[in-house]
Amino acid sequence: MIRVNQPGAFDQSRMLGQIRRCEIPRWFVGLALGIWLSVPLGPARAETDSQAILPTLTVTATKSERALASLPESVSVVPREQFERFQPDDLGGVLKGLPNVAIGGGPRGIGQQIAVRGLSDERLLFLLDGARQDFSRAHNARLFIDPELLRQVDVVRGPASALWGSGALGGVIALETLDGAELLAPGQSLGGRVKTGYQDGDGQWLGSTMLYGANDQGWDGLLSLSGRQAGDMRLGDGADLAHSGFRELSGLGKVNWRPDGRNGFGISVLAGEIDGEVPSNPQTEATDDNLVDRTTRQSHIALRYEREQPLNTWLQPSLLLYRNHTDIDERRLFDGRHDQTDFETLGLDLRNRALLGGDGPWSHVLTMGLDAYRNRAEATRDGEARDSYPDGRTQVVGLYLQDEISLGERWTLIPGLRWDNYRSEADAADIADNQDSAFWVKFGVNVALTDWLSLQALYNEAFRAPSISELFVSGVHFTCGPGCANLFVPNPNLKPEKAHNTELGLRLHRDGLLTPADRGDLRVAVFRNDVDDFIDQIVDFSMHPVPGNPGRGGVTGFVNVGSARLQGFEVEASYQAPRWFANANYGQTRGEDRHSGEPLSAIEPDQLTLQAGLRFPMRDIDLGARARLVAAQNRVPEGGTPSDAYQLYDLWLSWNPASGRGQGPSLNLAVDNLLDADYQPYLSALPGPGRNIKLTLAYRF
Repeated sequence: MIRVNQPGAFDQSRMLGQIRRCEIPRWFVGLALGIWLSVPLGPARAETDSQAILPTLTVTATKSERALASLPESVSVVPREQFERFQPDDLGGVLKGLPNVAIGGGPRGIGQQIAVRGLSDERLLFLLDGARQDFSRAHNARLFIDPELLRQVDVVRGPASALWGSGALGGVIALETLDGAELLAPGQSLGGRVKTGYQDGDGQWLGSTMLYGANDQGWDGLLSLSGRQAGDMRLGDGADLAHSGFRELSGLGKVNWRPDGRNGFGISVLAGEIDGEVPSNPQTEATDDNLVDRTTRQSHIALRYEREQPLNTWLQPSLLLYRNHTDIDERRLFDGRHDQTDFETLGLDLRNRALLGGDGPWSHVLTMGLDAYRNRAEATRDGEARDSYPDGRTQVVGLYLQDEISLGERWTLIPGLRWDNYRSEADAADIADNQDSAFWVKFGVNVALTDWLSLQALYNEAFRAPSISELFVSGVHFTCGPGCANLFVPNPNLKPEKAHNTELGLRLHRDGLLTPADRGDLRVAVFRNDVDDFIDQIVDFSMHPVPGNPGRGGVTGFVNVGSARLQGFEVEASYQAPRWFANANYGQTRGEDRHSGEPLSAIEPDQLTLQAGLRFPMRDIDLGARARLVAAQNRVPEGGTPSDAYQLYDLWLSWNPASGRGQGPSLNLAVDNLLDADYQPYLSALPGPGRNIKLTLAYRF
């Protein structure tokens, strides 16, 4: 349990003083306003009150494209238009405000960790353009990617192993990167964008450039490069968070080729580097003896093939081959200790989608596939093997089958089945391998009672195989004086964590609710997720010899500790109209140990998010506000530290004539934590960021 301090009181005079001394350079503001005012707005475009609002689509829940309104699962889709309003600089900023999704780990992006429905980072599956991202290290973010490179993020809340395999106990976070063809305006074959931005909360600068194009031979491509540099972050209490600055460089290259309208080939390469002087545990305060100079590099390469045959609908194959690599190099400043960490994933996903029954009353979308991957971990300390991050390998092979059955116009049934076999082995010859296999199922039902009301029911299962570190960790955990050390003890007999989730829901969706061109949506879901064989780290401190440590200090190891029950509900409501929009969501999760009845420690507080905005389509201007109201968390286990309630208010304003023409300037202004609230999120050892004023200027050509 991390002990946290209570946030301080709100200081109105300090807030007003900081508003007056906004640190965005004057020349930058002048340049932005000058370009805005110098560009002719042109004739006002007619407002399209009769234009229909298209349904939101996702492929993450079923591995085939479906409208959200037809899914039994609870899925949130965050399109680029939505998260770009707030100009996030990391994945947590993209996901802020989603129901039952919490961003933990403190304000440093490198230590950020995400929880969904009470299940933390290591119990979620991350996907990047369909390729799983398995890197995980305690107190560190899983995936480093600049939101400048993203087009959409899907969040599946709840277990999803029947399709995606190990790791998806709490859900799936699927990131999709930009494609060149979708950025082109009608009739345009080559385009580009340059962008710069500034954030006053940490003095952060952004620079980004992008080129994209397509031709009539079926080729399209994109090349993007972005960089950020930031100083120490100002917190809500007015202090700067020492050693929170960073330098980041990211690049994305993509080429797609569809030579005949049926066969599609693609290659994508994404690489990034982030470095800075940070604590070895970036979720804590910096001290003289914990600072390291750390450089983290991640690279991702993927090859894709897909075939669509209108006259042969039972054979629609696709293949994804991918390699992910994470390399962390860190040198402790006070003594020069040098650690290197290397993690690699090689994988493939081969699947076929068969469309059976055509447009008749009974139709099927049958998806079957092979999913296989290998994870490899290596680590050294001053050139020698580092036992606290053991060398080892995990191989997983999975076979899956899913049938999306449409019965008339009202009923949709989605059964699924998956078999997985995994094997983990350590390089150390004296540690036994860990191996297991099992079947996982799901069954979902969507019943459209009317054209605007549907009911959902879902049962699904998931598992998480023990990680290489959990199985094979050894060496010194911490020292406790001369001749005293707590030692890690490997446990190759760990069993996989297993989840069994039941969910009920309803959806209301109505086009033309108040006007011919508006749309209203409401989604309510209740869930109960029973998780067995929870893996937890147990520290047994003793000043006497114990098994695994013949000296003083005791042992630390990972064990299966029992079962947990997580239950709660979510409400999402939205209204979209040509001139304005509003949405609200609320999430609540409760978790307890099923044997003792004691509350679980990692359950996020209840949160209500409200958002509303105005559109001025004749002048390409949007503006709006968001409120995040987080409740106190008093349901904590014995010895745990509760947290106080807090409220955060954000604003945005965007001017984007390029959205209509594909070319021209755009300007975005956003303010996070408008009232400069001093707050400390639950389970965070550090206060949250203070007010942050952001300004970006872009030009598309």
